[in-house]
Amino acid sequence: MNRKGITRREFLKGSAATAVTAAAMGLLTACSTGETTNQTTPKPETQAALKWNEAPAKIAEDQIKETVETEVLVVGGGGAGLFAAASAAEQGAKVLMIEKLLIHGTERHWLGAVGSKAAQAAGVDFDKQELVEELMKYASCRADQKLIQLWADRSGEMIDWLADLMAEKVPGTKMHMEWDIGHGSHGSYKIFPTMHNLQNDETHETVDYFMPVVDYIKSLGVEIRYETPLVQIERKEGGRVTGVIAKNGEDYIRINASKGVILCCGGYSADKEMLKELNPTAYKSITSTDSHGYNTGDGIKAAVWIGAAKDDDGTAMLFDRGAIQPDRFIDGNWDDFGYLIFGSHPFLKVNLKGERFVNESLPYDFMLHAGSLQPKRLYNTIFDSNWHEHVKQMYQIGCARIEPSQSGGLLQIFDHESAEGLLHGLIEGGYVQQADTLEELAEKLHIPADQFVATVNRYNELCAQGEDEDFGKESYRMLALDKAPFYGARQGATILCTLDGLRINTRMNVLDTEGEPIEGLYAAGDCSGGFFAHNYPEYIVGVAIGRTLTFGRIAGEVVASL
Repeated sequence: MNRKGITRREFLKGSAATAVTAAAMGLLTACSTGETTNQTTPKPETQAALKWNEAPAKIAEDQIKETVETEVLVVGGGGAGLFAAASAAEQGAKVLMIEKLLIHGTERHWLGAVGSKAAQAAGVDFDKQELVEELMKYASCRADQKLIQLWADRSGEMIDWLADLMAEKVPGTKMHMEWDIGHGSHGSYKIFPTMHNLQNDETHETVDYFMPVVDYIKSLGVEIRYETPLVQIERKEGGRVTGVIAKNGEDYIRINASKGVILCCGGYSADKEMLKELNPTAYKSITSTDSHGYNTGDGIKAAVWIGAAKDDDGTAMLFDRGAIQPDRFIDGNWDDFGYLIFGSHPFLKVNLKGERFVNESLPYDFMLHAGSLQPKRLYNTIFDSNWHEHVKQMYQIGCARIEPSQSGGLLQIFDHESAEGLLHGLIEGGYVQQADTLEELAEKLHIPADQFVATVNRYNELCAQGEDEDFGKESYRMLALDKAPFYGARQGATILCTLDGLRINTRMNVLDTEGEPIEGLYAAGDCSGGFFAHNYPEYIVGVAIGRTLTFGRIAGEVVASL
């Protein structure tokens, strides 16, 4: 990936022009029906020729150099894995965690939860059932409502546990509740105050929680083996999962788990072939990635090989921030791009014909879905030199914020100063075009000038009258483009992760293709499914990581109790 030496500090400051070609730091991946086949015996083809859902040959016994015994095995050291290990160890279970990297996965700071002590202290109160139903609508009711209800009922408990732990481990840490959600809705899209994050009570800086949790689980006796990737799951014929085969260097090891295996290994956003098959709509819209290269669907694949069921619907977390140079198209190159934070704001959007095509007040992936129907599956974000004032009126939330929250939350990728620095770098890199006239901007964006100018003029007329007669955008977001220089960028989707995974029940037990629990096998986080379908509900901030951490704790609790 073309990062050009960018650091998070440089990215946040926006001071370096080289920042623009970096993938965002992750503060924040022929069509298939989604049906899986379960191959329990090796096929005659070589392993390299196998599809993702076809089982490779079993590892021969003479290749296994070590056997390890534990009660609970956690596969993956990201958020779900850490919280599962903590919960299981708190119950007194013997816990082993394996992680294929030298470090733990990337933590997310936008923690979505309902009913926490922090929320209560902030006076946050809303109809929880309405939230559950909103999430079901986002999923077209192709989600398991019992799982969504479980998150709504127990996520507050998870947040309280983390708040208490961090207050003890990192003095001065406080769980902050971001109650400011602007107007409470953007057009037809209801916004719920769900976002929490850990801040220092005095400096208000964001506090990382991964390493304190790692230290905590180690203090409870959890053993962690790094550079130990999952290879295969071991299951008795038609029966219980007994453990896994993993790899350490060139050697294979067998890990037997008497109580159960918890898969917390993430999604498959870094496996392009798997993504192309399971989510072709997303794949055909991607211009850049903020996904980590290790998210290759290891847990999903291994579970499917032994009979597990996977979600039918491909679902990805897509951000509308992947700027490319105006002479490029979607070409499978996800490395050379500019991180366009302005792409997530409801500025004017025009297609490659210079035409407006949708109400710009859409959640991230909804905007991208609309854009994918336009010529070349791309569109342009247009703004002017008044952008500093305009973003103040747009009431963006979550990781799209540039304007600080009135709640006092300071968790932002960019503020005004760093966004200005980012813009300069994007211009230097050729990802954002700057022009003194609309005609010049059209020429630089390679779109028809006459149509583009007519579109902007019409848009400005609607802004002046305070009503979007063409597409229905909210009046407070109808802000005229009339101050040179003008800016524009060609863009598509940035993939962060996938959200379709293994089917589970409310005990985090992985289900087989008949809907029956596979004894001894559990899953949490992005390798688990049943919670999302097609879309990521951006306006319910933090729900993805909130689900991950909550279900990780539940999985550890359940397996330890067996």
